[in-house]
Order: sequence, then structure tokens, then C-alpha cells
Amino acid sequence: MVELGLLEQLAAFARRGTLSAAAEELHISQPALSQSMKKLEADLGVLLFERTRNRLRLNETGVLAAQLGEALLEQSRDLEERLRLFDRSRRTISLGTCAPAPLWDLSPRLARLYPQMTVSTELKNSDQALLDGLARGAYQLVITHTPPGEGLYGLPFQKERLFLSVPPSHPLAERTALTPADLDGQNLLLYTDIGFWHDFCRERLPNAHFLVMSEWDAFGEVAGTGAFPSFVSDLHMAREGVPAGRAVIPILDDRAEATYYCVCRAEHRDQYRRLFQTLDRVL
Repeated sequence: MVELGLLEQLAAFARRGTLSAAAEELHISQPALSQSMKKLEADLGVLLFERTRNRLRLNETGVLAAQLGEALLEQSRDLEERLRLFDRSRRTISLGTCAPAPLWDLSPRLARLYPQMTVSTELKNSDQALLDGLARGAYQLVITHTPPGEGLYGLPFQKERLFLSVPPSHPLAERTALTPADLDGQNLLLYTDIGFWHDFCRERLPNAHFLVMSEWDAFGEVAGTGAFPSFVSDLHMAREGVPAGRAVIPILDDRAEATYYCVCRAEHRDQYRRLFQTLDRVL
């Protein structure tokens, strides 16, 4: 049986084109790589290279061997990842989410319902990234803001609506409602880890000027006392209270309101039945 390590070295040679470049990539000596390629030829019983005095290059058989070898290496990497993810899934519920707010309820709920499991969470900016992770086993559950498709099971369990928080002296403070057009071109304070809401901000407010902050405590302090408007949601206000000394104005836009779905693969529905039974379904 051919060693995967030899196929990795062959693939490196195919990518780089010379022994010296491939050896440098692999962090081995050029003579060692040359010996490995001779061993691979011996193991396979075929010639893979055309050898001249000053050059070594793949022949047609070598090109095919490199292509097939790369496919085998990819299968091997996929096997290793699937085994690691399966082993982790026996001890850990990995929950991916498109926004932070749904985690405030769902993460501790999972911990209560499945005390023998560790709950890990990860925030992504797109539903597709979450669904791809769910398909390959990186997540057991995901929270999306779009309904589940074929092969999936999920329930809508929570809604979130965006508001703008502004100081009383701001020109927008007297408004009873705002549209994205009202906000486009404004200077706005924005927290980094907000998941898919970044798409709303960038796409609906292309001319806004964002002051981006990554530290939550610092963001909260600046958002509460600074002169810049910032976004706040009804879920955040239900948890933390209405920002003191600020005007909070609803944003009128279809994309300023999201319905969250808790989703798993259809074949895992029974495994998480207890969770789905506790969720308050929203319309």
C-alpha cells in the first residue's frame, strides 16, 4: 500500500514544479525528496518522472498519479475531520448562530436540558456558513434567520427588531421612526460581533460611516454616554433595559426585523426533541 506521506510529497512536487521548491515547502532536504520519489515509483511499479541531467519532471503517468493522489489525500483529510467531529459530538453540542441575541436563551437552555454535554457556541455572519457546518457535522444545531430547507428540521422560536439609540441632542432624537435612508451617511457606532446584522448595516447603509469596536464593555460604555448613534434591539433591551438618557427609535425596514429558527438535520430531530418541545414557537 502506498504511503500517504509519499503522495503528499508527490503533490507538492506537482504544485511547485521542481525538487528544490517542493523540498522547501515540505521542509525536507532535496536529496531526501528525491529518494522518496524513487521509493514511490518502486512501490507503484511505474515510472512517474522524465529524468534528464538537469531536470526532473512528471510524465503523463506521474501527472495522473499526482491528481489521483491529491484526491486520496483529500478523502483522508475528510475522514479525519469526520471522525474528530463525530467523537466531539458524543461529548459536546456545538451550536452555531447567525446573531448573538438568540444565544442568551438557547445556550443555557441546552445546558439545562443536556447536563451531561458541554455546549460550545460559534457566531457566523451567514446562514450558509452555518448550514455548511451543520452538513459536515461541525455543528449539531444552528440558529438561522431563514427557514430550514430540505433535509433539515427547525422551528421559529424568537424575533428580534432593530432600533437606533441616540443622545437627546442628536438631530434624529425627535423622530418617532427611521428608515435606512434616514441613517445612510450618518456616523454610527458599531460592535463587531453581530453576525448577519453586519450585512444589513453594510448593504442598507452603504454611505454610513461606522466606528467599529470589538470590546463589548468599552462599546457599551461609549454607546451609553457618547455622541454617536448606535444600534440596539428589543431583545437586548429586554435583557439589559432601555438605554438611560437616550432616545430609542424603531427602524422601519423589512430587514431590520429577524425571525430566528433553531435547526438541526432531519435525522437528528428525535435527539433534540426535548429542546424543541421547550421552545415557544413564533409566527
